[in-house]
Amino acid sequence: MSLNPAGWPPHLRAAVTGALLVSCWLFASPLLNAVFILFTLHVFSLFLRDVCGLQWARLILLRIGGALGVLLAFWKPELQFVPYLAVIAINLSMAYVFGHNLLRGQPSVLLQFVTAAHLGPNPSAEFTAYLRRQCGVWLGVGLFCAGLGLLALGSEPLRPLASVILVTLLVAQVLWFVISHEIARLRFKRPETWQRSISLIMQRDTWKKLDI
Repeated sequence: MSLNPAGWPPHLRAAVTGALLVSCWLFASPLLNAVFILFTLHVFSLFLRDVCGLQWARLILLRIGGALGVLLAFWKPELQFVPYLAVIAINLSMAYVFGHNLLRGQPSVLLQFVTAAHLGPNPSAEFTAYLRRQCGVWLGVGLFCAGLGLLALGSEPLRPLASVILVTLLVAQVLWFVISHEIARLRFKRPETWQRSISLIMQRDTWKKLDI
């Protein structure tokens, strides 16, 4: 997956993207909201195409969702698209990654991650069940956070409470990522570490090994 415009070096693309997102965050403007909406939908559409294999959904999202988003940015300025639309997209993506195989009864993405990326010893039945439960937790958290993001986007009275809950859950997810690795190490004698997992997650080749 690549968002690089032709001829743009990665550091320049990163700087332009960062400047755009900061501007959308700091300055309330229907035009900036529209830009943020289109940017977020574009990135999410790449997830639909490259991870979910849903080219038709990508086209629908970009054409219908993009037009509707721009219309709402100018017609309903009270809607808070920044940053909640991105919160929704990120958490729906996370829910899909962890839940798709789980709901189909296929090997969970975490089991594949352990065997194909970490290349550790064969997981025991108990550890495999533990990984499935972890996928269930991340699926539930993703759907819950996406729902909170939708509430915060549309309801100004609920926005402060939803924001506090979202930030709290974000911190909890970071902590649980570390704790869950320590549980696996102590209870199941696994060699995987959270530092190594982060390193693998950041590598594009890792995702090519996973059947999501």
